Amino acid sequence: MKKDDLILTEEQMRNRAAEGYFVRDLERDRVYCPTGEILRKKSTRKNGDIRYANKMACKQCESKSKCTRSVWKEVDFPEKVREMRNVNWLKAGESKV
Repeated sequence: MKKDDLILTEEQMRNRAAEGYFVRDLERDRVYCPTGEILRKKSTRKNGDIRYANKMACKQCESKSKCTRSVWKEVDFPEKVREMRNVNWLKAGESKV
């Protein structure tokens, strides 16, 4: 079984996200952010990428500065990609080490 074929539990996806990743649940069509919030499908881009966002959660997020400089974060996932690093989040963690 390939790594991409593994089905992760919600808890496993949330734990991975907490490490500084956006993790997509393909079965439920949602994304977990590093703070544990759920981003929902917003649109499909012309190139086929699926855009996820949660404006209300981002506007109230105490960790937003570690994630984005915008009012909210939008994450675009290619069709079969399950996770993406949040580079800003990981850099923020490195500066505390």
